[in-house]
Amino acid sequence: MINFSDFSVIKKAVHLSKQTTKKGSIGRLCGHNFSRSLAHWATEVAPTLLLISALALSACSHGNQDHLKAGTADYSHYPAGGGLFVSAAFGPDGRLWRVVPEKQHVYVDYSTDLGKTFSAPVLINTKAQRIKVSGENRPGIAVDPSGRITIIYAAEGDQPVSIYFSVSADNGHSFSTPSPLSDKAAEANSFQGHLALSPSGQTYVFWHDERDRTDWKQLGNAIYYTTIDDRSALNLSTRKLSDSVCDCCRVAAAFDADALPVLFTRFIYPGGIRDHGLIKIQADDKEPLAWRATFDDWKIEACPDHGPAIAISDNNYHIAWFTQGSVRQGLFYAYSSDRGQHFSPPLSFGNPNKLPSHPDIMAKGKHIMLTWIEFDGSKTQLLLMQSNDGGRTWLPTEVIAESTSEVDFPFLLSNNNDVFVSWNSKNEGYRLIPVH
Repeated sequence: MINFSDFSVIKKAVHLSKQTTKKGSIGRLCGHNFSRSLAHWATEVAPTLLLISALALSACSHGNQDHLKAGTADYSHYPAGGGLFVSAAFGPDGRLWRVVPEKQHVYVDYSTDLGKTFSAPVLINTKAQRIKVSGENRPGIAVDPSGRITIIYAAEGDQPVSIYFSVSADNGHSFSTPSPLSDKAAEANSFQGHLALSPSGQTYVFWHDERDRTDWKQLGNAIYYTTIDDRSALNLSTRKLSDSVCDCCRVAAAFDADALPVLFTRFIYPGGIRDHGLIKIQADDKEPLAWRATFDDWKIEACPDHGPAIAISDNNYHIAWFTQGSVRQGLFYAYSSDRGQHFSPPLSFGNPNKLPSHPDIMAKGKHIMLTWIEFDGSKTQLLLMQSNDGGRTWLPTEVIAESTSEVDFPFLLSNNNDVFVSWNSKNEGYRLIPVH
């Protein structure tokens, strides 16, 4: 734990938030738990220092993994004790698959008892790499209807950070040798990868890409994407979606009724405004559609390091996001019944005195679920809020878990009709929590 009694830590956070590396903007330092503790310290010492907390939040990193304590839930059999930033997905047979990064290696395991116990881990990268991971720059895993497993993770390569992918076609017994995902991985950083599985089983990958940057004083990255159809990187076709995406905020994705992806992410709009927009991929290689969706007017010369969430059901879009704009501050939810052209008035949720952050959202028909975390100065709580009428009204908020240690972000997972929150913490280990 960082000792925040030394003001030099604050100054270092501010200094690092303004730095960029020679090869791009990925040299900055950040992390949810660093910013969370900094915000707590600043709140206790002086409310005016909350601005510094925001700067620390912006100091984006793709740094090394911090391993969990040996012996915590199902990680004791990992060589380095496992890692905090895990991702999970259900397969067609009901098995829960999990990708676990350590400092030099990435592993995959599975559970047949809803996360109570896990199989022996399967090593993905036999050659050690410097794994790059954070809450926003996390590994991903997807299992298609045939049982094929795709994973992605970020590691140091020819550039300071590149996204690698690996595929298993034998039910997780073995995985292909990891390959760089980007066709320009040797020339430009690629990071903030996001895996998305379409209703038909097509695997999409979206990521931040710095190949188009020439003036590093100009903020914003491009989003590129591809589909993964087999084990060979040679067949990957890489396409650009958009420019001016906030440097350190991961994208969220869902699928419309036409089974094509809709992305929700934070853009940098004119005047340095960091609000959210939608990107709709079109069929037949038509140009993607993009438009602004939130109007909070958050003007900040730093990256919030705080990606949003989106879910689509019955042609209704549901979004959740974080902002500190001049119009509104905190966590918000809104829905659209016309495919994102217009949204309902933003609904504030979470306790603003407990630093609510990092929401995820799921929609099943008119049943909408929101989960997020809050920090009260001593412990982090995992919260859940549900609506049974498409987001028009909401049931009371529930606290479904808590931790006094460092935590990962929560994610909602679906296994047929059952829904769970996937959550990892440094002391308590991995938890799969049912949503009732």
